[in-house]
Amino acid sequence: MNLSKKQWLLLLTVVIILFTIDPIYAGPGGTVAKVFFRTWWGKIILIVLTIILLPLIIYIKLIEYRKAVKIKKILAQLSVQHKELGWLHLHKEFSNIIRRVYNAWTNEDLSEVKNYMNHWYWQNQQMVFLDQWKRENVKNVSNLKEITKIKPIYLELTDEPNFEGSRIAIIINLVAEDYLMDRDTKAIVKGKSGYDDLEFVWFLEYTEGKWLLDDIQEGSLSLGIAKTPNVVPAALGVTI
Repeated sequence: MNLSKKQWLLLLTVVIILFTIDPIYAGPGGTVAKVFFRTWWGKIILIVLTIILLPLIIYIKLIEYRKAVKIKKILAQLSVQHKELGWLHLHKEFSNIIRRVYNAWTNEDLSEVKNYMNHWYWQNQQMVFLDQWKRENVKNVSNLKEITKIKPIYLELTDEPNFEGSRIAIIINLVAEDYLMDRDTKAIVKGKSGYDDLEFVWFLEYTEGKWLLDDIQEGSLSLGIAKTPNVVPAALGVTI
């Protein structure tokens, strides 16, 4: 997609706004959600920006949709002999992982989901975010209300036995609330209470017959990930 200088300027303006307005520390992944667009003026500006950038938004969604269709076709072929790779099965499994991770994050104890995260990521999230906030006497209130969509946008398969080391990236859309609260006074120190529509990209790796959460990125990175070619070894005999 070729953008004119004017369109690039508009896009750059949006990026600057998104990454400089008042942030709050969000849930799993320590990712950053924005509070500004929840204000009255923020909602007005968001509507205007959406109208201006509608062609770009449609382009991004189209790329993501096409990539998701390709991945589901690959998985459908593999699921003939490997039922565990069928998308309906994976959707159910990923939904379970998302809910369990959010519950553990809310409880501030990721040991509850050691079997759903790789060790490095589990240790990093517990020490860098949750334990640090405890030392600062604040709590990240992170409540998941609903998972509205799960969509694959990148697939990297291996020809190792049982597909060991394979990776998948999924966009997750959910309704959740995330803010930092003082443990003693219960006053909100960052962000606002209330539920929002949020989007993230989750990366999972297939290890010893289980999908483990490997990383979480902001939804704004989805286009670059979706444009990354899938990796499917020829030895698997899959038609791409």
